Amino acid sequence: MLNVLNYDFDIAALLIEIILLFFYYQRRTVPSMQTRIFSLIVYILTTCSVLEISSSYCDLYLVDKVPIWIRWLIECTYFSCVNSFSVLYAVYCFSLIELKKKYSQRKYQLLQIFLIVPYACCLLIIWLAPVLNDVYSMGFSIVKGVGYVRNHNIWFLIPYVISAFYLVITFLILIIHRKEVSKTTKYLLSFYIILVVASVVLQLCFYGLFVQNFAIALVSLVFYLCIQRQEDVIDGITDCFNQFAFDQITTRLFKRKNNFACVSLILDDTYFIANTIGLTQVNKFLRLVADFLKQEFSYHNVFNINSECFFILIKNPTEEKIQKTLMKLQKRFDFSWTWNNVELKLFSRFCVIECPEYAKSSSDLFDFVNLIKDDERYKKNVIYAEEIDLEVKHRTVYIEHYLRNGIVENRFEVYYQPIFSVKEQKIIGAEALIRLQDEDGSFISPEDFIPIAEKTGTILRIGEFVFEEVCKMLSLINPEEYGITKIDINLSVAQCMQEILANQILAIQSVYKIPASIINLEITETSAAHTPEILLKNMRTLADAGFELSLDDYGSGYSNMNYMLNLPFKMIKIDKYIVWAAFADPKAKKALTATVKMIKDMDLIVLAEGVEKKEHVEALIEMGCDYLQGYYYSKPVPKNEFLQIMKNSKNKN
Repeated sequence: MLNVLNYDFDIAALLIEIILLFFYYQRRTVPSMQTRIFSLIVYILTTCSVLEISSSYCDLYLVDKVPIWIRWLIECTYFSCVNSFSVLYAVYCFSLIELKKKYSQRKYQLLQIFLIVPYACCLLIIWLAPVLNDVYSMGFSIVKGVGYVRNHNIWFLIPYVISAFYLVITFLILIIHRKEVSKTTKYLLSFYIILVVASVVLQLCFYGLFVQNFAIALVSLVFYLCIQRQEDVIDGITDCFNQFAFDQITTRLFKRKNNFACVSLILDDTYFIANTIGLTQVNKFLRLVADFLKQEFSYHNVFNINSECFFILIKNPTEEKIQKTLMKLQKRFDFSWTWNNVELKLFSRFCVIECPEYAKSSSDLFDFVNLIKDDERYKKNVIYAEEIDLEVKHRTVYIEHYLRNGIVENRFEVYYQPIFSVKEQKIIGAEALIRLQDEDGSFISPEDFIPIAEKTGTILRIGEFVFEEVCKMLSLINPEEYGITKIDINLSVAQCMQEILANQILAIQSVYKIPASIINLEITETSAAHTPEILLKNMRTLADAGFELSLDDYGSGYSNMNYMLNLPFKMIKIDKYIVWAAFADPKAKKALTATVKMIKDMDLIVLAEGVEKKEHVEALIEMGCDYLQGYYYSKPVPKNEFLQIMKNSKNKN
């Protein structure tokens, strides 16, 4: 029996493991659960090969020379390591799938217990073997003059059954979450199970054919090349850790509640420079910057997020460490960078974020950087997290969510603010105003969501929604019965920039068969300033179709007389802030009086917004305003309440 022992496969496995260890530690790795488990697998695998070679050598050549207790120690340690592979493989698969994020804390804890208990039983069986050897034979024995002896009983098979149990559990988890891993990864993980099972069967059937370690070493090498890829965590241009690595490392630091600081280096105008000298040249300069940062601050503390931003991680930060880091950066960026006789000045800004004091997650860190890149308020050389209003960013994300899903989820509603006619001495219509509700039913202020909607382009759908809702409301009633002769609808800047605006409005109007004369389209001064040619074309088409057009919020924007002279407006709406200022400052009141007179002299109608007091009404009527709008008459109200107001107003007259 001794002569059939063959550890050639173990020697081959050991060579693979040594090569694997050498190259693995030449690479930069992120300290994640996945990498830690893989490292442990390689360590244990190497230990197994060494122990199996040692055991075989002792059985062949040193059977009477090695003390029994050393042989027991070798065999028990070997079997403990071998039976660790299946549980480690299970944990490795779970880390790839990120099972901890998908399961509740209680469910994940139960899974951990489910994994630990069988493994603990397996270890107990292995280490009881030397203890009970004199009274009861367990799975294996060490016999004097013979060495290792396999006992063909149930205790020998139990560890293999437990290992099979782990492989089955892992296989089932892979099937359940098969859509969450790539096809290549699924094939490799399945290949591991097949190869290990095949090698164990061979080793059980052919005593002395030690192929299990070789099979696992082979699969580990494939895992290293195909799953544990360096390119997943390293940026190809700068050779720094990338955004994924930064997220993994900082998430771990936040979880452990470690104190650290991030100094972000923001490079301005990289896209402009790329268009000037070419993207290839810019990448070479970025590599120079990265080499400088890695040399000064160590490669494992430097991260390239994109072509505009680097992060430098400072662990256990002090004010002295932070200032020293800033001084090094500022000193270097005061000078130009040179590559192949091409000299380039890179304009840089720095942001210091201390964690977890000012940021609670890696997404907070990205939010800080994204905010200061785009916001003009933060365009200075060095800025600290405490100076940045991150709540604005969070509020923006919150509003963007509701804007994106507002129409589908019926969160938008059109409200109506009544308009009073001075001539008719009654309410004759209203301005249609959009309202947005969050999931609690609370209203988000239009002053908050309209600018965001204009930036994201959602305003186009909102504008179309408001116009259609007004047309729908008017088509379901007889406007004359309610005394409605005028509904004002705002057109946003983004809508006015669309060449198809007039066609869209006419198409909706034709569907609901609403008289164009009842609709007054309000255009802001900003819209007129941004898109004069497109706007003029749309306005002429709409005016020819019978729509009334008005200049909205006069006095709040550019206040250019050309808009009133050259665009086909019939009415000018005086901005509420101009009205309020007139009753707070005598000079402003004189200016408003002169403005109203000028507009009237141009044969245009005047509507004053922000009317809140009786003295406002009296003074504005005396100035010559034709229409008044504000809280004095009514706040914006839902459709049914507005229609009731119109009924009451008509009945009074």
